[in-house]
Amino acid sequence: MGNCQAAEAATVVIQHPGNKIERIYWSVSANEIMGSNPGHYVALVVTSPTMKNENGTPVKQLKLLKPDDTLLIGQVYRLVSFEDVLKEFAAKKCVKLGKLLKENGGLGLGMELKKKKRDLPRTKLGSESGNCSGVQ
Repeated sequence: MGNCQAAEAATVVIQHPGNKIERIYWSVSANEIMGSNPGHYVALVVTSPTMKNENGTPVKQLKLLKPDDTLLIGQVYRLVSFEDVLKEFAAKKCVKLGKLLKENGGLGLGMELKKKKRDLPRTKLGSESGNCSGVQ
């Protein structure tokens, strides 16, 4: 009677977009999961013991897996869309660029270019290009 919880812990849990939960009762490669879910990466859900949210709950981070990595029993994984991965990388690149500009005092030329760009008339394409020009 008490074995139900033990059986549930002995699974690979995959969180799909749309809150669908898939349980697999054996180890499987990330490549197999990505093959059956085109356009998605597999990420391990890692709970940070030191970082906390405003409400005191531990922060959960995602670690992307390589296709040849094995999904292990007892772990929780999440499918992440290709577009979400690109957005996250672009956001991190912008943050790093902003930090470099502040640290190196490289605001001279960058600010001049920014002013010139600001003075130019904006086209619809230019305003949505997704570049890091908004970093301060």
